Amino acid sequence: MRYIRLKTSFFALVLITGFGLLSCDILDVDNPNSLIEEDLNNPAAAPAIANGAEATLSRGLGNLLAPYSTVTDELTWIGTRDAWLALNQGETYDPLNEFVDGAYASINEARWTADNAILRIEAFRDAGSLQNITPLVRSYLYGAIVYLTIADSFDNFVISDRQDAGHPIGRENLLVLIDTAIEYTESGLELASTGSDWETRLLAVRARALYSRALWNNLKPQLNTQNPLVESADAVSAAEEALAAIGSANDWRYQIEVTSETPSNNLAFQVNERLELRIDDTYVQPTSDNTRVESVTLEDPIDQIPAPFLVREIEEFTGASEYADYTIVSARELHLIIAEDAGARQDEVAFSEAINNLRSLDGLTGYSGQITERELLEHSRQVNLFLQGRRLADLYRFEKTSPRWSSSRMNPGIFFPITNSEITSNPNVNFGD
Repeated sequence: MRYIRLKTSFFALVLITGFGLLSCDILDVDNPNSLIEEDLNNPAAAPAIANGAEATLSRGLGNLLAPYSTVTDELTWIGTRDAWLALNQGETYDPLNEFVDGAYASINEARWTADNAILRIEAFRDAGSLQNITPLVRSYLYGAIVYLTIADSFDNFVISDRQDAGHPIGRENLLVLIDTAIEYTESGLELASTGSDWETRLLAVRARALYSRALWNNLKPQLNTQNPLVESADAVSAAEEALAAIGSANDWRYQIEVTSETPSNNLAFQVNERLELRIDDTYVQPTSDNTRVESVTLEDPIDQIPAPFLVREIEEFTGASEYADYTIVSARELHLIIAEDAGARQDEVAFSEAINNLRSLDGLTGYSGQITERELLEHSRQVNLFLQGRRLADLYRFEKTSPRWSSSRMNPGIFFPITNSEITSNPNVNFGD
């Protein structure tokens, strides 16, 4: 099985897209917030269906990034809930952890909704009734992001439709999820208008997915720390194509916007509002009450100043309350993909060019051998991919640790499992799958 295309639950989709249909004439019901499946069979609902896929993706990302970032050295636990403490100490493998369990259900809901959106809007297109192709392009993009996120965060997963319970994919088969993400981006690119924002976003997400596919071989099914750098001509080619669309000197990024009218960002809520978590001492000096950021302390290894991008990111994140946006992919990540490939091939000229394209975005001194390529690459990834769901893989493959990890709880190379909500509701799943 390479390409996963399933009919999925309408329940979450109906709930989440209700707000998007309020102005449409297709609703012939007493309460405009109460939708039935028949309403979603009208091609006029296509934009709202895509909105639903984006909204559930947004919520799923926040629910997943909160526990993921807590396991890493990016966040530390300062609150009252023991499940956060277990994560902070490096425990990724417990299917009963309440926050990972909630994240599993939420990101799976996002997967349901994206797949369903694609199936429905494709049907409108095939019937010749889709007036605007953009909702389908968007749905392919959201589907690619959610499948890629699952593969980057879990060691096992279940894909079910609403009739039949699915079986665990298995750690050794998770590449099928990345392949689905890649194929969704390619399907979107076939339809996106040349030069459009949607084309640029799809190009960049495709590059990220191709990189993740190559990275997978260093992480799963067995962790490889001897040759941790990713070499991938396909990922580099895709990154270069995306950068050509962006403009190599442009500090571009694709973000999913979070506002008071969208699902809030649970990661930001836990850090900025509930104060269950805060940014770790690896990156910042906390305030005297140990709840917030006093100053950024992680320095650029060449200029020996607080990393400028990190300063801006933390200021933006902490100032956004529970409405921090999600960075899905950026020009910075594309430069890093190219630099890492060059480092893996021991091409010093190509590495310097790529890493200096990145450093120039912050006005930093160019690299000319002041430290090792590996040291600079690790630092650059740590700073430029902060709170984006990349850090745990880097800690594992570069043999780094979080200062909060406990030897009794950490298990290098292990990501999140299938969790309790799936285990108790699915007869095909057992503890330990």
